[in-house]
Amino acid sequence: MINQWLSWLNALLVSLAILLGVAATGFWLSRPSEINTPSPAAKKGGLPKSAFELPQENYNQLGQGILSLQQAAPSMQLPDLRQQLIYYGKNGRPDAHTNYTLLHFSLNGGNKAVISVRPENPLYLVYDRKISRYVFSPNNEKSSLWIEATPGENNEVQIKVTLENDKGEKVTEPESHAQFNLPEKEFIRYAGATWELGSYRVDGTLLARQKARWFGPDRFLEQHGGKEYQDMAARQRIDFGENDDIYSVFVKATDTLIWNQKENRWQVVSPGEESLGHPLLVVKKIEDRLMTFELWDVEGKGKILLNLLKSTEPWAMQNAQSLQPMFKFVGARTRTQNVFEVNKERMVLSPSDWLLLTPKGWKKLATEEEIDNYVRRKVAGTLFVFEGIVRKDEKQVMKGTLYSPSRNDFQSVELALQVGGNNKTTAAKDVAKDNAKETKELAELNKADKQAPLTRSPAEMIQQQIQQQAQAPNMMYNNYNNAVVTPPPAVTPPKD
Repeated sequence: MINQWLSWLNALLVSLAILLGVAATGFWLSRPSEINTPSPAAKKGGLPKSAFELPQENYNQLGQGILSLQQAAPSMQLPDLRQQLIYYGKNGRPDAHTNYTLLHFSLNGGNKAVISVRPENPLYLVYDRKISRYVFSPNNEKSSLWIEATPGENNEVQIKVTLENDKGEKVTEPESHAQFNLPEKEFIRYAGATWELGSYRVDGTLLARQKARWFGPDRFLEQHGGKEYQDMAARQRIDFGENDDIYSVFVKATDTLIWNQKENRWQVVSPGEESLGHPLLVVKKIEDRLMTFELWDVEGKGKILLNLLKSTEPWAMQNAQSLQPMFKFVGARTRTQNVFEVNKERMVLSPSDWLLLTPKGWKKLATEEEIDNYVRRKVAGTLFVFEGIVRKDEKQVMKGTLYSPSRNDFQSVELALQVGGNNKTTAAKDVAKDNAKETKELAELNKADKQAPLTRSPAEMIQQQIQQQAQAPNMMYNNYNNAVVTPPPAVTPPKD
């Protein structure tokens, strides 16, 4: 029974679907190809009448009576720069004269750039709408707003503000903004700022990174520099660099040095035209163990304090008696030339000869290059200056002076001659037996001296260098040229 009813229901639904399809097809076939729509008619309208509308006569009376309006251009006023402008003082370098004095200014805000200007010269400003504040005009180009600064008392500066309107007229109101004083503020380099000195970054470790060493006065130059350079030799010597790049400067308190960019070294100059445009190092104070400097940048915007501790060195030759076994007297060649056994080799010494202690032993400085390298401190070591042989208390005594490797100390020595060999008796016997051999050896020494390219003492070579380099502008070389050599004392030939 249920299956029969479901069959009738399906047949009914199929019939309805067929009827709807036939009706839709007939409607689609009977539709018109065009549809006509009538155009809408325009309606006229107007504004509603206001309840406050007045007669035209009332409007004609505007601009008269108590309600009359006056047209006036807006007035300009001076900006308040008292809280925006920062004064960092003037150029405090010792070489800053009146004509070269610079005043340093900055503005509050993100950009802490410092601008320098001479007194009473205009410093132009412009308004930056992006950051809504005043900034310095690029390259100090002319604008309608500028300031003029004049140094005052108590480290203050007087500021005069000037503003021009569109007609070129100067604005002077309000008076409190037109002229005011600014106190000096300490200049502190902010994070990210760089200050370079050649290839060196400037900070408290600058002198250490430049290998600066201070030992005190150069005692060697004091005795061998001559009267002309006594003042220079009495100053404090500071060595910079090392090995082949080493150089020395001689300073006293209040001396000034500039950084020579071309030569990449410090140079002592007098403050003035020669020092302008260079970083300036000023010796502020010299104590027993501490030397204090002030380092100024080129524009004098800021300075940094530098300290240098006095260096010390252990000197192994302080006991002069340790020198005696190193020099064994062999014999006198002439009244001024003596033969010694040094480093197990024969060596002829004359008064004012220089001997340098090297790792291999004593070496006689016999060429101009060797002497020049020692004076310029290209080589260093204990130096023995042989002064000759004299008779003292019925004994033959060798006199000389020992200088420490840093040349800040010296010691005069007088040593009794030590005859080569085990004792004097054996030495005399050997000399008597081997007289022919000794004569031959001395002849060979004479021949070697004649063939040597240099037959003068180191002092004589320095005298020649004086004439050749009198015009050379070398800072350190001038400290040891014109070396004065005292004439050698008369020497009595030693008795056999």
